Amino acid sequence: MGCLKDRARMFHPYSRKCGWRVPGFLPYFQSVTTRILKTAAAGLLFLATFQMPAFAQAVSPWVEDGPAKLRLVAGQPTGDGSLLAGLEISLQPGWKTYWINPGPTGIPPRLDFTGSENLKAAQPLWPLPVRFDDGGAQSVGYKGLTVVPLHIEPETAGKPVTLKAVLDFGICENICVPAHAELSIELRPDVKPDALAAARLSGFEKRVPVAARLGGDAPLAITALARSGEGIGVTVRFPAEAKVTDLFASALDRAVEIPEKVADGSYRIGLKKGTPALIELVAVADGRAIKVPVALDGSAAKP
Repeated sequence: MGCLKDRARMFHPYSRKCGWRVPGFLPYFQSVTTRILKTAAAGLLFLATFQMPAFAQAVSPWVEDGPAKLRLVAGQPTGDGSLLAGLEISLQPGWKTYWINPGPTGIPPRLDFTGSENLKAAQPLWPLPVRFDDGGAQSVGYKGLTVVPLHIEPETAGKPVTLKAVLDFGICENICVPAHAELSIELRPDVKPDALAAARLSGFEKRVPVAARLGGDAPLAITALARSGEGIGVTVRFPAEAKVTDLFASALDRAVEIPEKVADGSYRIGLKKGTPALIELVAVADGRAIKVPVALDGSAAKP
């Protein structure tokens, strides 16, 4: 019985009473644990050295201005030497911001990439907007979360681009106020994008208007233009099954009147003194959009 009882001492390496050795479990356990911890520590050091910087550059820190917060995100590689990024704009419920042609009560966004490094060109691709009724007036813009895709062309392909973006924009709830954000991110071809941010960016890429010609055969098309008095009549063919349809207009650095719906598929755009000679029409149907440039030449309107 003494020897049997002594088996309870198996955590000790030797039983003097019975004269036999039992496994030295505790020293063995400590040795194995030490090896595991050393291996884990080495693995964590490897991850910290090689992976963390890449993920850290996949998104920039959030920058807040009142009810708006913004950041830059890296997109998936393009394969042609250019880079894709996104400008995320997140607004608190009840607030909105504006499209490039916001209407008479809105503040158009202004993006500046001055100070960026290894940047040849940066083109913001504004996704299709929505129309707001502001009680006696209308405006055009966005609510909730919006991602503006940014097409980045490096000076030297294959090298990192330090993208610095300054955005001046307007936000509105009951009143409109100016907002400002300064953002920066290093875009590297070898950086793996944040999966969720890249998926959102991809979704908003599909909402960017695609180039089309006047009178196209597609289900969504701008089919006719007619100059009448101090305005342009625009006829749009929308897909029969489309539930959300609209027409917008913009011009480079100039304001254009928001198209007024006259009937299904029929709109009128007022032309005031100072209307630019070239405008762009954007037809929208259920999350997809086309854009058609239109030159205003005397009494005619032509693509």
